[in-house]
Amino acid sequence: MSFQQYAYLLTIPRLSLLHRVLAVWLVSGLAVGQVQAQTGVGLSTPTEASPKQSSLMAALSYGNNSSFFGRTQTTRYPYAAGELTYTSKLGLWGSVMSYNLLNTATFVDETDLSIGWDGDLSKTVDASLSYSRFLFAANSPLVKSSVNNSLDGYVGWDWGYVYSRLNVAYLFGGSNDLFLILDNSRYFEIDKLFTPKGYLSIEPRVSVTAGTQSFAETSLVQQQQRGNGNGKGKNPGTGSGTTTVTTSTTRFRILNYELRVPLTYHLGKVAVQGAWRYAVPVNLLPEDVSRARSYFTSSISLTL
Repeated sequence: MSFQQYAYLLTIPRLSLLHRVLAVWLVSGLAVGQVQAQTGVGLSTPTEASPKQSSLMAALSYGNNSSFFGRTQTTRYPYAAGELTYTSKLGLWGSVMSYNLLNTATFVDETDLSIGWDGDLSKTVDASLSYSRFLFAANSPLVKSSVNNSLDGYVGWDWGYVYSRLNVAYLFGGSNDLFLILDNSRYFEIDKLFTPKGYLSIEPRVSVTAGTQSFAETSLVQQQQRGNGNGKGKNPGTGSGTTTVTTSTTRFRILNYELRVPLTYHLGKVAVQGAWRYAVPVNLLPEDVSRARSYFTSSISLTL
């Protein structure tokens, strides 16, 4: 979306307050980017650089609900998760992450296997490429279980005051979808907190996701077949709803607006994070029950 299109969002009379706030942030990000590109001002916030040495990171996390590209289930599914990630000196990495939904009988409800590369293209630009394979328990109630594979990449640009990142994701296996996600964030740090070596990082981020949503249609049919009842009633794959749903799923459009505020306390090799995010799904399919919600997550990690 162009700068003019974001600015136009502010003139729409029926646009909600949250949408206006998101639009203002995105416009400001693009505006700052244009100024920094013209003046050549250097970095004031760090990019996600490739590590200078190999590392092994282990983490435990908790979330109060599960969502996928702004789409979620009727029932709230809090979860606990464990992650193990190895990163080489060249920025190549591999990870395994398993989830346990706390209100299901299954112990391991999802496992994600991922490999990728993160690195810097210049002092102000970084990039990433990765592939993920998703494995789910039988009869999983998650919207995400309609997808088996994901190819992801991004290019990030640090303007000095705002860090902007354009993410591309392609989902395949079960359903096929393409997404573009634009993030704008700002990194802050409070040094010497509690101890001389401890510090708190804060990085509020606003995101807009656009794409297709075949995964949502597949999930609606899939969950009804499993008896999980995530739809509003009528099977989207039958009757007069077929044409409407098919047209909606293949159309590339805005899917989700999101605001995320993570707070992370670092002390040596240990990091503790708490994060709040608010997601506003839009352009829902006729049977989709997703709605605007708050999500809370917390985690603790150890990097060796």
